[in-house]
Amino acid sequence: MFCLTSILSVLHNATMPHVTLNSFKRTGQQTDLLGFTTRSLVILIAFGLLLVAAIGVAVYFYFQYQQTQTQLNKSTQGNVQAALISEVGKLIVLPTGETPAIATVSDVNKLKGQSFFVHARNGDKVLIYSKAQEAILYDPLAGKIIEVGPISLTNITPTSTVSVTPEPVDVAIYNGTTTIGYSATTAQKIEKEMPNVTVVAKADAQKSTYTTSIIVDQTGKNATSAAALAKLLKGKVGPLPAGEAKSSKADILIILGK
Repeated sequence: MFCLTSILSVLHNATMPHVTLNSFKRTGQQTDLLGFTTRSLVILIAFGLLLVAAIGVAVYFYFQYQQTQTQLNKSTQGNVQAALISEVGKLIVLPTGETPAIATVSDVNKLKGQSFFVHARNGDKVLIYSKAQEAILYDPLAGKIIEVGPISLTNITPTSTVSVTPEPVDVAIYNGTTTIGYSATTAQKIEKEMPNVTVVAKADAQKSTYTTSIIVDQTGKNATSAAALAKLLKGKVGPLPAGEAKSSKADILIILGK
């Protein structure tokens, strides 16, 4: 049997590991940590935070500037077109209930053979009333109407001959499907393909079972833009479906279908 006092004596005389608390050497405020002082680390972190904040502010103001410029350009374009319509309205009674699309004759030589453009010249304006099926050829330099008559859009809007500049239009998009993010991707597509359109609202429709996109001309004054949107989205122009609410912010409402 071992003696208890012998065991205690052995334990007492055993060499215990030597632990130091000087894992880091400090001199004043200096800390031997990756070669940086405490003050240096604080300064670097503060500088990094300020840099991130500055970049965030710059990005925010950049996008605000871009959005403001877009709105100003659309406002200017709308004012110019409104002035043109007013000028023509002083010379002739214009169709009511719709805003015309406005085209500019860019190559009169390619319009030869079309009676409507016999006396046209480059720079002349064409006011296109799609509902009334009427077009007005106007010479802004001379300040006079050259021709008025029924004409189809296909006869006056070939890409190489006439450039169409429709009125600015505000559009709301309702997602009538179960596809998440469909409204956002559609908005990007529309604003890329149709610069005169601004998407002002996005929401979910009352139903998510629409099989075709429906374009609703809420004001009844944007038939040309509504038809262009229907073509772009492979949808159709139609009345507001039962159960859906109008958008108070938009001229045109789009209900997306599959």
